[in-house]
Amino acid sequence: MKVHAECYHCFISQATRTARLFYADREHLLKPAMEVVKVLQDIDVNLPPPIISEKVYGTIRETLGIDDPYKEIKRKYNDIALKYENFAKKEIETSENPLLFAIRLALAGNIIDFGSEVGTINLEKTIDDVVHNPLDLTDFSLFEKNLKNAKNIVLLADNAGEIVFDRILLETINKLYPDKKLYVIVRGGPIINDVTKEDAIYVGMDKVAKVVDSGEIIPGFWPDMAKPECRKVYDEADIIISKGQGNFETLSEFEDSRVYFLFLVKCGVVASYLGLKKFSKIFIRNDSRWEKLRV
Repeated sequence: MKVHAECYHCFISQATRTARLFYADREHLLKPAMEVVKVLQDIDVNLPPPIISEKVYGTIRETLGIDDPYKEIKRKYNDIALKYENFAKKEIETSENPLLFAIRLALAGNIIDFGSEVGTINLEKTIDDVVHNPLDLTDFSLFEKNLKNAKNIVLLADNAGEIVFDRILLETINKLYPDKKLYVIVRGGPIINDVTKEDAIYVGMDKVAKVVDSGEIIPGFWPDMAKPECRKVYDEADIIISKGQGNFETLSEFEDSRVYFLFLVKCGVVASYLGLKKFSKIFIRNDSRWEKLRV
């Protein structure tokens, strides 16, 4: 998915929202926004927004003089999500379809996103909505069929907090299919509240899957930019569970039927691109059906 006009507003808004975590005065709020405006004058609008974000968020960090502005927020939401662990596991165990329920919970966790303008994050309400209402687009039956024959499963992680539900999903897969090799790809460094290796280890993901960082500091995944170790894991995957909008915005540029997108539509641009309503619930394979959207 390429940059749209509305993305400019989102980039500038992110600069202000990040600055507000530390400052309230006019000067400190203006400075990162002004620097981001300069960056946006020279961007390639044919690239996906997450790739542009590398420069945008790098500028925000440099202007604020803070390497990881969302560090405390990530820890906070990891701790909040961990409090749902016993509930989640109990619900999965008693579910008629444990795998589907685990996928729904992982999808609900995608609401924890400080890179989109979702407003107030109500995790409990989102979980209730997602687990009790049908998905808006789903290829679950196809996924389940593919999963039985797959050897290497890769989950492309998205946000802190959300990663707890991703871990529970992979634990469920491991319980149902103990012969599968599980991998998780995380960001190569801090950007917004996206998951880094530190965040993944904090919630115990390394006890379930091999955690590999992409080497990329973008809120998405672009295969050609990944470091060699990560690219090898990605290339050898039989199934790739792509969590979140950022990974969708990058990987929707490729036709790769190994990829299953799992996310909540939290952006008006993405909703319009897909012809869906905001907050639609998506679990769908990336295949030729997307071709018309790639132009």
